[in-house]
Amino acid sequence: MSDLIDLKRVRHLVLLGEELHFSRAAERAHLSQTAFSRSIQSLEADLGLRLFDRDTRSVTLTSAGHQLISRARELLSCASKLVAEANDIAGAQGGALSFGAGMMAANITLPNVLAALRKSAPKLMVNIEVNYWRHLIQRLELEHIEFVVASERVDRETDPRFAVRHLPPQPASIFCRRDHPLAQQASPVTYEQILAHPWNAVNTDDAHARAVFGLPQGTSLPWALICNELSWLRHATLTSDSLLITWQSWVESDLESGALVNLLPFIQPAVPAHLCYFQETIVFHADRTLSPVARKAIDLIIEESEKR
Repeated sequence: MSDLIDLKRVRHLVLLGEELHFSRAAERAHLSQTAFSRSIQSLEADLGLRLFDRDTRSVTLTSAGHQLISRARELLSCASKLVAEANDIAGAQGGALSFGAGMMAANITLPNVLAALRKSAPKLMVNIEVNYWRHLIQRLELEHIEFVVASERVDRETDPRFAVRHLPPQPASIFCRRDHPLAQQASPVTYEQILAHPWNAVNTDDAHARAVFGLPQGTSLPWALICNELSWLRHATLTSDSLLITWQSWVESDLESGALVNLLPFIQPAVPAHLCYFQETIVFHADRTLSPVARKAIDLIIEESEKR
């Protein structure tokens, strides 16, 4: 017996089980009575079971027919749900979406993107993994997530397995508490003074940092606290002489209240303008077709990034 069941014939089984009349069941199936009868006979032959007893006057379900007709209804219901879910996925209205995000993307880009996704796809289940690049790229390699949106290190080579979409860079700077010695001095802040204080950051990017200060490769940098818990970084910066290197929008409220000071305007010589940014990218498999909802999410991420 074949394990492939023709759903049309299963539907015919259910129709005949409901009508117990070949002519009425055939009419509901939009078939001639002869074609409908052949469909039932073919199903019985494939299953190796007699599902209906029929004579010139009546049609009745056999014991086997009674047992299988409930399963037939379940099968048709599952098929209907599969088609409905496929339609939702194809129209980016439902299904599931899993992707990875770095801390910067999670903090400034995704809140509005998720709100827009919920509005456009109310049936969608979203799973976002917020982590460091090295963890997210492993998840992408294993195809546990469809794409990653995260800040890009300047010394990272493009992996040919992946396609990369660059987003507009985000303004970044060096921040300190308002009563920090560097914030209080009247003279310009020098590179040497910046390098003399410990640094806090979400992650390290030595190549970028050396480029900012014109340092040769291999120069040791004063990283002190590296973590993906933003509240810890903020607390450490507000309670010590350490400097916070991060994207500007994250600390906007602290800058407005005066709790933190942006040191960038006071540094001499001035840091090259093109280095005062963090680059975000969207990365996905180059040889994989993204789901419709993943494409929609990426479009929304690009749109949100370009607004800023």
